[in-house]
Amino acid sequence: MSTIFPPFFIVFIFNKTIFQMIFTCRIGGISMSILIIQPEDLAPAGEITTALKMAGEHYTVFRMEENTILPKEINKYEALIIMGGSMGAYDDSDFPFLTEIKSAILNFYRSNKPILGICLGAQLICSAYKKAVRKMEKPEFGMMKLRKTEEGKSDPLFRNLPDTFSFMEWHEDYFELPEKAVRLATGSNCKNQAFRIGDYIYGFQFHPEVNKTILESWVKEKKNWILQQDSNFMEKMDGLVKVELSSSKRYCHQIIYEWLKLVQERRAYGSSKPL
Repeated sequence: MSTIFPPFFIVFIFNKTIFQMIFTCRIGGISMSILIIQPEDLAPAGEITTALKMAGEHYTVFRMEENTILPKEINKYEALIIMGGSMGAYDDSDFPFLTEIKSAILNFYRSNKPILGICLGAQLICSAYKKAVRKMEKPEFGMMKLRKTEEGKSDPLFRNLPDTFSFMEWHEDYFELPEKAVRLATGSNCKNQAFRIGDYIYGFQFHPEVNKTILESWVKEKKNWILQQDSNFMEKMDGLVKVELSSSKRYCHQIIYEWLKLVQERRAYGSSKPL
């Protein structure tokens, strides 16, 4: 006995199938265009780019040490990652490209495009929303234990992480959260460690991207400053690389894979999904 489906039912099944093909395919199955803004060469994307490569994603790294302005075609990109740097989010007069980045953040938000800000990148997101970024009494440097908030426990990027986890930190500033932001992770020295605005904008004060290569470059370039913060850091470094960075690398990849799902979701919905 054959079953005859009404035309509208067939259309529904067809459209649902197309959506599932887009949304549930392997993360690397669809080429996505991601722009990584790197304000300073001492703060590359490290394990973030490793995770993107493993997922088969296309990305472009735009080094601000080689460029004074952002690319003209920035709006063609589907997602934005903003890395760290030694300048402050308030140093627009010395680094005019910071003003451009803040403008790009708001444009991506209006277009419902995903953004991930790391350290300075997170501070720039808050500054773009007219929230204060200020100097801390004492810099935060080293592997820091963080904990998820109640909101973080249900967040797509954090829900599968343990309730407490450690990431590398290096920052001298802290930020106030925008009104629309939800705090996802906190720490004992700096309460605003991760936040989300809407569905697609994330900011992390910590450095999930740090690996052995990045850490060694930090020590090479800033050893005296690092020892001023922690006189025993060199003795700790071997264990830090073998144990703690191994865990943070795994967490970083997990976070990026979940973030890429949001990028895919945005592609499926387009700009029609509510902010």
